[in-house]
Amino acid sequence: MQVSTLIFDLYGTLADIHTDETLPSLWRETAKDAGFDGAESYRAAYLRLCAEEVQIRAKTLPAVPEEWIEPELLYVFMRLHACGPQRARQAAKRFRERSTLRIGRMPHAIETLDALRQANRRVYLLSNAQSCFTNDELVALGLSDRFDGILLSSDAGMKKPYRGLFDRLIETYGIDRNTALMVGNDAVADMGGAHGAGLRGAYIHTWQSGVRPKTLPPGCFEIRDLWELTDLL
Repeated sequence: MQVSTLIFDLYGTLADIHTDETLPSLWRETAKDAGFDGAESYRAAYLRLCAEEVQIRAKTLPAVPEEWIEPELLYVFMRLHACGPQRARQAAKRFRERSTLRIGRMPHAIETLDALRQANRRVYLLSNAQSCFTNDELVALGLSDRFDGILLSSDAGMKKPYRGLFDRLIETYGIDRNTALMVGNDAVADMGGAHGAGLRGAYIHTWQSGVRPKTLPPGCFEIRDLWELTDLL
């Protein structure tokens, strides 16, 4: 198999993360930061503004089905906290930290990425993720400088498995579909999305994957450890 480019998912593939946005303390403390009268009123406003941001973004991307629209949560925090981007990023960071129970790297994530790049393979990140959460986490995990390019769904306004997100990455960086491989832990978003975009895929089953798929799309295969990708070198 000739592979010159590898496109990685982040959460559940390279990053091991467990978040819980049902924590009462999350909403209580964040509501206090924003000057809201109670956690429930803050949470209701947050959910309402998230839905509004989807509608606003959908108007700028009329070709994208609404179910695959990704809002930019930074704008939600700007509206909730009545502030500019800098303070909103700080609010988003506190929100994310309060909801995160665990975060770390998956086994052999760094070693695999480094080996691939040392072998002159191009390595990209394509993730359903919010930049106001993820950018800091990439730095903390030591992953931010290990890619030739990064595309997050919040920046593109659309999310996997919608083909348009894959096409955006491919067109932006001039990726050859015939020699590219999508690596991810989600059989639908990653493998189904890759197949729909004309890419092959390497599926890795992790605790965040949910039920193990009975079959994978054509052109996709399963690996048990990220380090197996170095066998393609």
